[in-house]
Amino acid sequence: MRKPDRNREHRAAAASPPAPTRGLKKKREEFRLYRVGRETIERRSMVRGLILLAVLVMVVSMARAGLDRVFIHGWWRP
Repeated sequence: MRKPDRNREHRAAAASPPAPTRGLKKKREEFRLYRVGRETIERRSMVRGLILLAVLVMVVSMARAGLDRVFIHGWWRP
């Protein structure tokens, strides 16, 4: 059995952050809501941009092929 060593240095416990205050909790929640809103806006603008790019590619492809080849005479009739 080991004897307790009385000459050992006592070490402090690991540092821990202080408990968050009400103001800090409120700021964190406001920032979280801000980020959710910004992510929604960013997602919408990305979808808008992709749709615009798809329409642009379609228009350029139709222009290169020629409208007479894309819309043959009488295409709207059954």
